[in-house]
Amino acid sequence: MMVKRYCRALFMCLCVLLAQGYSGEAWATTIYSYIDEQGSLVYTDTLETIPQKYRAKVKTHEQPDAVTKPPSTLQSVQEKVKAQAKSFGWEMPSGHLDLAGLAPEQSKIVTQAGIAAVLLLLIMFFSKNSPMVRLLALGLLIVLGIGTPVLMYTSDGGPMDRMKEKAVAAGQTQQNRLQVSP
Repeated sequence: MMVKRYCRALFMCLCVLLAQGYSGEAWATTIYSYIDEQGSLVYTDTLETIPQKYRAKVKTHEQPDAVTKPPSTLQSVQEKVKAQAKSFGWEMPSGHLDLAGLAPEQSKIVTQAGIAAVLLLLIMFFSKNSPMVRLLALGLLIVLGIGTPVLMYTSDGGPMDRMKEKAVAAGQTQQNRLQVSP
């Protein structure tokens, strides 16, 4: 009976932790503007498309979305899990470790994945008499091991962003070459 209570508590902590990990979507668009060599005002919504020589003089403009978007299913579930945890008197801190060499989003992913892994291992340890709970925890641990690198790769400031920046820079260089050619 005590093992079930520990497993239930650890599972609830894991759910709250995972719910904390996902941030809500921003409902605004950032527009960048600069003046080019011909004196024309240029607008773009992607900072990477602005040539390097104009980036120091870029102005940003926040444009709220015209469409009011309802909360996603994930956000609704997160709120329900947080409310349920709060009713038990549990509240998870929303901090993360700042790891050297990683972007803030990546540090957050690694921190929360590590905490989730520890919780899953504790569930496995305390559920020695329940093979189904152990199997479920092991399955979640495997999913966590697969999902964490994917999230790291696709996160803000991750390798995918750097590759996009390089592709945009290469495209801009190609465009500049085409404009210079007669």
